[in-house]
Amino acid sequence: MKKNISLITLIVCLFSGILSGQDFDSTRLNNILKSLKLDKTKIKEELCAEKKMPNTEDSYIAVIPAVVQQENDDYVFTVRNYILITDANGGIKNKYLDPTEINSDAISLRSFTIDTGLYTIGTNIRAFGVKADFVGSSRPNPYDLSTMSMYYPEGKTFKKVLDQFTMDLYSGEWDTRCNGEFEDNHSYIILEQSKTNNFTDLKIKTISVTTINKEVKGECESKETSKTSYKTLKFKNSYYH
Repeated sequence: MKKNISLITLIVCLFSGILSGQDFDSTRLNNILKSLKLDKTKIKEELCAEKKMPNTEDSYIAVIPAVVQQENDDYVFTVRNYILITDANGGIKNKYLDPTEINSDAISLRSFTIDTGLYTIGTNIRAFGVKADFVGSSRPNPYDLSTMSMYYPEGKTFKKVLDQFTMDLYSGEWDTRCNGEFEDNHSYIILEQSKTNNFTDLKIKTISVTTINKEVKGECESKETSKTSYKTLKFKNSYYH
């Protein structure tokens, strides 16, 4: 393949993007913050995310990143997420303050995304995922990471069953013109028939693509190789491992 245009396009997209969150109804957000006794200076509003719960009336999943620490540089900060289910007006039905601190520094936190896939992990237990997307700032060493945490409602709060599991990872090293090597890993969750401690085992399918670019007679030529691997996460000591 001549001129690895797709790679160049990807890198341009990664490093020219602007911080942005999923659309969040402003009235609902204001009511949520009032209930949480937070003002907008105490959250990362551009990272807030919400999504309508499938097959559930008047219910929205919301992620509100509360600032734990903020440096002078806007992109250097630490947050902890409020995970919520609200009604259409922002009234809180379920609330959980995730204890995991998420850092944004040289590897910048760019967004949170709510994944409402069919994660039926137990009897009458349907979980959802919250993905955190990060991107590096080095052009010679591109880096893009997506992790996922998983939760399910219990009473008026949530149970967290998966903590910042790496789903996608893109990294590489090149001369910013052509020559270099890149690794692109994408993982998918498959629900197994087997169970551990009454929770469905999760098979992780990972597709890894290695790309090597070399300049040959003034042209940038690419060679790709791929492999597929599997691992199984089992529910032990309150979490999937």
